[in-house]
Amino acid sequence: MMKNNPSISRFLSCLYRHTQMYFDRQLQPYEISYGSLAFLMVLFHHDGIHQEEISQKLSVDKATTARAIQKLVELGYINRVVDQCDRRAYQIFLTARGKALRPQLEALTRKWTAHLTDGFTAAEIEQSFRLLEKMSQNARRFKNLL
Repeated sequence: MMKNNPSISRFLSCLYRHTQMYFDRQLQPYEISYGSLAFLMVLFHHDGIHQEEISQKLSVDKATTARAIQKLVELGYINRVVDQCDRRAYQIFLTARGKALRPQLEALTRKWTAHLTDGFTAAEIEQSFRLLEKMSQNARRFKNLL
């Protein structure tokens, strides 16, 4: 345990706020916010995924996903299509305009990660990712206990 047992939440909150400010500023030309970025990143790797699966992958409620999807549809970055096998479900597909964003958004993400890990060794970066992944898993598991 660290001296004086500092709250990890304080550090996570600081990281989140600064990350949000960085991306909100960088994403202005595309008319999207940091909140929309996660939805697009999921689609870059899982184009055609069901809307409900996006909610699960991002650990957000269905209403949040529906609002984000609607905004991205309005901006022309994605299409929402009724699933032919299950007419109650929707598949989400990137449009050509949405696919064209991928290089820019991935570059912004790499740039921010490089900034956050400035001065880290390769081993420290790898360990940081492993520890953050483990914390995320712990948080999800705890959420499921509530």
